[in-house]
Amino acid sequence: MTSSASGDPIVMQSRDYTCGPAALATVLKSLGIPCSESELAELAGTDESGTTMYGLIVAAITKGLKARGLKMDVSQLRKNHIVFVRFGESCHYSVIRSVNGRTVTLADPSLGEIKMKREIFSRIFTGNVLVVERPDD
Repeated sequence: MTSSASGDPIVMQSRDYTCGPAALATVLKSLGIPCSESELAELAGTDESGTTMYGLIVAAITKGLKARGLKMDVSQLRKNHIVFVRFGESCHYSVIRSVNGRTVTLADPSLGEIKMKREIFSRIFTGNVLVVERPDD
C-alpha cells in the first residue's frame, strides 16, 4: 500500500491480474471499510484472466455497499469512481481521485498516484465505470 498526495491510501496490486480488487480495496479503505486485495479477489472470483465488473459488484455488495456499473463520459467522473481503461490490448481498473478541465488524477493500483492530461485519459477511457457507495448515500 502507498499513500497519495492527498493522504488517501492506494492499495497496490500484488499480481498483474489483480488491478480490480486492488482498485476496489482503495475505494473501500477511503470509506473506512477494512478489507484486503486478496479478500476482495476471492469475493469477486478473480482468476489469472482478471476480474469482471460483475465480480467487483458482488464483492462490494458482500461488504455491505451499493455498487453498480455505468456508462459515463469524463465530465461525469467523480472521486472514488473505478474506471476501466484500455492500453492497446490490455484492460485495467484504476480509481479517480479528481477530474478538472485539464487533468485527471488517478489512484492507480499499478503505478500509484498519476496525473495525466484529460485529452490523453479520454483516449484510453472505455466509458465503463463502477460506482461504489454506502447504502445510505
